[in-house]
Amino acid sequence: MPAFEIERLERISSQLNQRISGNPWLFVPALYFLEGIPYFIVSTVSVTMFKKMGVSNAEIGLWTSLITWPWVLKMLWGPLVESHSTKRHWIFGTQLLIFVMMLAESFSIVQGSFLNLTLMVLTLMAFLSATHDIAADGFYLLALSDRDQAYFVGIRGTAYRLANIFCNGGLIYLAGRLEMLPDASIPSAWQKVLWIGTALYAVLVLVNYMAMPQPGGDADRRESLPFREAFIEYFSQSRLYIIIAFILFYRFGEAMVVKMSNPFLLDAIARGGLGLSTSDVGFIGGVVGVTALTLGGIIGGMSIARYGLKRCIWPMVLSMNIPIALYVWAAWTQPDKVWANLVVGVDNFGYGFGFAAYMVYLMSVTRNSRYPTANYAISTGLMALGAMLAGIISGYLQEHLGYTGFFVATLLLSIPGMSVLPFLPIESTDQPNVLEKAH
Repeated sequence: MPAFEIERLERISSQLNQRISGNPWLFVPALYFLEGIPYFIVSTVSVTMFKKMGVSNAEIGLWTSLITWPWVLKMLWGPLVESHSTKRHWIFGTQLLIFVMMLAESFSIVQGSFLNLTLMVLTLMAFLSATHDIAADGFYLLALSDRDQAYFVGIRGTAYRLANIFCNGGLIYLAGRLEMLPDASIPSAWQKVLWIGTALYAVLVLVNYMAMPQPGGDADRRESLPFREAFIEYFSQSRLYIIIAFILFYRFGEAMVVKMSNPFLLDAIARGGLGLSTSDVGFIGGVVGVTALTLGGIIGGMSIARYGLKRCIWPMVLSMNIPIALYVWAAWTQPDKVWANLVVGVDNFGYGFGFAAYMVYLMSVTRNSRYPTANYAISTGLMALGAMLAGIISGYLQEHLGYTGFFVATLLLSIPGMSVLPFLPIESTDQPNVLEKAH
């Protein structure tokens, strides 16, 4: 057979194999939906689950914030994922272990000492999920061309948000419906919901395994990385204390609201809450809230692309924090669920709109770096640290002040983040990339 015919057949075979095992329309949505599920179970679904299981707000705020530490520190083992084995192996290995942790969580929630057991499982799940994030983002860069990376950035972001809707809307809503069945108990209702989530996760792991390609650049290099140099570079930049203060406190007040919003919606009227059902909270937070958050993020990204970060940052920081006043009003008047939908929707839209400026600034910090990936990981780790600290104190503050006083306090605690903006180094010619997701 002529050489050109052999080459043509090899090219056709390669294209067919790409369509079967490397079609980005299959593996990109599956990969980032799978990335979102453990994150939202650990960071947000656990809040509602523990509230329904009778855990106090102080403990909820403390423990569901402390277990997010792997996302704060994942920069420390990022080089291990980068330089040992392949991203594909890391992805499948962590997915299989996350499946085991989800199954373990479903059994731990019905035990007498459920809190300690479940927190242990969720911590392991968080560590595996953070490691999966590193490998998935690295694999995305290896498996797709520059053109496809730009094309599918919106697809991966949409898949991640759908995981948010599935967890905070679907699973919580379903738990509420199961709680109302005759002879149903709250632990058994949540166990069944976790079984459903685990089953879907297992199916998508199989889909992802069959769909993911094996890019040539995904090799086991076993090389050392200049991680020390990256740290030195990051912490040697000018006005570092202003940048770190901005990262830690930009969303400090809103991060506290995020942690206590579902307990506020669930708590009885006599306790200062709105007395809504679990299903109502699932719909309001998981559907109304996430939809508004997504729209806010899209409009925020478009605004920065058109006007630049320097012109947008003040309107965005105000949009993130002023809607907290609606929670003050809701805690004072305790309206029905129609108004609760409005409060959560407006707050999430403002949060998404304002968060766009946050993420774009973090990207701009690494723009001229020799180690942009490592430096961006440091910035996002500091971002997660700020949210974790806010979450830790949120429950204690709410129990001490009540819901009305708590939301007033969160408004006041948004001031430090805004106070550093006049001193923040921002280039006036920013042309940021489109945002694909927010953690």
